[in-house]
Formats: sequence, structure tokens, C-alpha cells
Amino acid sequence: MVDRREPGDGGSVVALDAVRVTYPGASSPALDEVSLDIRAGEVFGIIGESGAGKSTLLQLVLGLVAPDAGTVRVTGHDVPALDRAGLRTFRRGIGVLFQGVHLLSNRTVRENVSLPLEIARGGSRRAKAEHLETVEEMLNFVGLSHRATHYPAQLSGGEIQRVGLARALVARPPLLLCDEPTS
Repeated sequence: MVDRREPGDGGSVVALDAVRVTYPGASSPALDEVSLDIRAGEVFGIIGESGAGKSTLLQLVLGLVAPDAGTVRVTGHDVPALDRAGLRTFRRGIGVLFQGVHLLSNRTVRENVSLPLEIARGGSRRAKAEHLETVEEMLNFVGLSHRATHYPAQLSGGEIQRVGLARALVARPPLLLCDEPTS
């Protein structure tokens, strides 16, 4: 069966069309003529050698780098056209797990996981009570409920990665981006 959908036809979560990204001073583009269409519910992986542009692609989708050419549409947004305030709002709807998970050292596992909820929904007592149930559910999901009161320095590398995953998923984003998720 031939897929006749057009990139960005309304069912896409991520739609790139003929994208090129060139870093200043580089002799060749990091991405050149990249097109893809990722639909809701799809799991999409990119595999390549070091320096192949995987992290650049993730940064492009997040609006951290701008394309030299082509179009970038993510969750219905023309990402390069967003201003700073628009980018902040847009990014709240995306879960991100970077290669180096950066947890706040002065916060427990539970507090690190709850951070996106605090930012998105406010810090009132009622909101915190609602957050707690969601956070506990996510800690159970990643198998770290028994480490909820520990600090990042007390965790193994794998546990830190799982805390990062829980933090990326806790707000139930429609899109989850992972850079080197198996590291």
C-alpha cells in the first residue's frame, strides 16, 4: 500500500519539508534536504553515526536552532515563526529527555519529577496535592517510587536517566523527544 499523505496534512505531530541547517563557519550543512512526517501515536527513531545530525534535528524540532531553508511544523506550530513567548508556550507541550539529564541537586527525586507540573500549573497548595498523585504514578511507572525522597547524588546513572524520563512524561505531553535515550 502506498502512503499518499502529504507532510503536514493536519495529522502530523512533526512535519519537516526540505530542511537545511548550517552552523556558522561550517563547510557543509548539519542537515540537508531533510523531510519527514511523524503522526500521532507513532514511535520514530533516528539512528546514525556521531555527527550525523541527530541532535541538530532534535534542536530544530524544539526551535533551539533555525533552518536555513525548508519548513518545520510541530504540533501545528510553524516553529521558526514563533517569537520568544510563543516558543516558551510551545515547548511546555513537549517532553524532552536530553542525553545528559540535568536534575536539580537540591531537590529530591519527587521534587525533580514534579517541576514541570509546578511550572505549567502553578504552585498553589491544591495544585501541589494534585501534582503529588501524578508524580507518584510516574515514579511507579519508571520503578523509582522507593527512591522518591533521595537526592540526585544518591542515585546511579540509570536511576538518574529514569528520573529524567519521569520528568519528561509527567505532564503527559503529546510529543516526547529523546536524545540518546539508551545512554
